[in-house]
Amino acid sequence: MKIKYLFFLVIVFCSLLLSAIDENAGTNGFAFLKMQYSARTAGMGNAFTGLANDADAVFFNTAGIVQSKERHIKTTYMNYIDGMQGGSLVYSDTIDEVWHFAPFVQFMVSDDIPETIEDSYGQYGGTIGSFNTSHIVAGIGFAREIHGVLDFGINAKYFYEKLYNDNTATALAFDFSVLHQTNNPALKVGGSLMNVGTQLSYYTDAEHEEKMPMVAAVGASYNFFDKGYITLDICRPFDNDFYGKLGLEYYVNTYLTLRTGLDTRMEDYKAGGDIEALSGFSFGLGVNWSKYMFDYAVYSMGDLGFVNQVSVSYKF
Repeated sequence: MKIKYLFFLVIVFCSLLLSAIDENAGTNGFAFLKMQYSARTAGMGNAFTGLANDADAVFFNTAGIVQSKERHIKTTYMNYIDGMQGGSLVYSDTIDEVWHFAPFVQFMVSDDIPETIEDSYGQYGGTIGSFNTSHIVAGIGFAREIHGVLDFGINAKYFYEKLYNDNTATALAFDFSVLHQTNNPALKVGGSLMNVGTQLSYYTDAEHEEKMPMVAAVGASYNFFDKGYITLDICRPFDNDFYGKLGLEYYVNTYLTLRTGLDTRMEDYKAGGDIEALSGFSFGLGVNWSKYMFDYAVYSMGDLGFVNQVSVSYKF
């Protein structure tokens, strides 16, 4: 009973965070800490907080890696918008069948970006070369079962970001999460608080401190007749309004899985273009072959374009 009360308090706390509105919307730094790399979850609108049942749980709800009973490794490649590319690598294993751990790395780099100048009138004055940006995250997640129906997880991660030439900064952040199996065997609920941390070094000598891009999320997953999952997340970045994510994963057979989802954040990228109606929708599939799983997803960022992700995982 105490465990149920504890979980209830965690969900209430996260819900309060979700419902609050930050007056400094869009002002937090290190925005790429919010990026999520997983073709499987991308195909489901990234609604994974209440499911989190593979190695990529470490990016959404670390408590979920308790469900990863087999050692496995997973890598993802993302073709992002405007010439940016990224990816991740994660390994999931156990220690004495009690603690589960998952070290991981993530990265994103840009193509060369033209450096522009202005003339004496403050107008466009041409270009004087180019620069690029890069972002790297390295960390490790730990999780364990603290009760038969409740799992707890924590991440520690180091972040490096280069915005322009020698303008670089670093940060240390933590994620905290729980996952609860309800009395209904088909229903799980979870919650996470991500990117709680501090800046270690600064972009300039002025040492301006950036706010961390903290995000709170609660989610649920429902297993319908062992044919797949319906998932729902409600998320609230501390520097923006809350948004929702909805996902569907359907097992066609042993080898093929189909997915679709909706991320309401993408409503912000509607600008009257020809494809704005697709904003936020995602589609994906998974192919299971022996110990390998191949996943692909594409999702729309409205008039900014489409993002593609490909993942490959191997179970030992």
